[in-house]
Amino acid sequence: MRILCPTDLSHHSKIALEYAIHLANEFKAELHIITAFEVIKRTGSLIDLEETVRKNTEEDLSQLIAGVSPLVTSDIMPVTKVVNGQAVDAILNYAKVHDIDLVVMGTQGKNSLRKLLFGSVTRKMSQKSPIPVLAIPEQIAHKLTSNKLLLALDGKVIDKENIFDIPKTIANHLGLKIDIIHISEKEEEIPFDPFITAYLGDLIGEVIIKEGKDIVLEIKRYVEDHNVGMIIMIKRDKGFFKRLLTVGYSSEELARTNIPLMILPE
Repeated sequence: MRILCPTDLSHHSKIALEYAIHLANEFKAELHIITAFEVIKRTGSLIDLEETVRKNTEEDLSQLIAGVSPLVTSDIMPVTKVVNGQAVDAILNYAKVHDIDLVVMGTQGKNSLRKLLFGSVTRKMSQKSPIPVLAIPEQIAHKLTSNKLLLALDGKVIDKENIFDIPKTIANHLGLKIDIIHISEKEEEIPFDPFITAYLGDLIGEVIIKEGKDIVLEIKRYVEDHNVGMIIMIKRDKGFFKRLLTVGYSSEELARTNIPLMILPE
């Protein structure tokens, strides 16, 4: 497994980096740590300025790595790199070139998932990335401490089985089950794609089907009552996932759960 952890060198991105290091240790994964910088060229040549910014960024990244290096227990040392370009494009390009399997990113602010939902590089990555993105809130331990993985499903067809490769790898390695939750406003004959049973097999744990008008709020309540360690969702252009990217009471409520959120590509 190859894990990419982009960092903006802030405190909250350090929390995500510690989480990524734990995952890399646990899975003997190859960890890539990058930071991006961008010098906007308005007039003339700014080569000297670009080199200065790169050098300063490299020094800052080295200091960050020195602070977390004692956490690395794997024999596979992290790969570090400073890249030039707009953050989202630089991350996506790096992930493609280096065949990354999972992107782990921090989110900003005390209610960090709120920033995932309402703005930031992490939100844009969750929308554009063709590989899973794991968003780590600031107020959390540096590793997965709960034995519950919760997959929130809507009623739409799931076209690609391989989108579950990373959650399945995590569940298998840690000996965990993946619980499924589906919230609907009314009773449904087929609540979610039945092929999920074939995709996940015996990794499926408890299946929770609830009725409720506010899907986001119902998920938040379940998460808080059952000590969930990670929420897993499938990116959608419409419907439930899109609702999460809309400012409102429900989204604010989910943001306060401070639970790692894995976004799977559709």
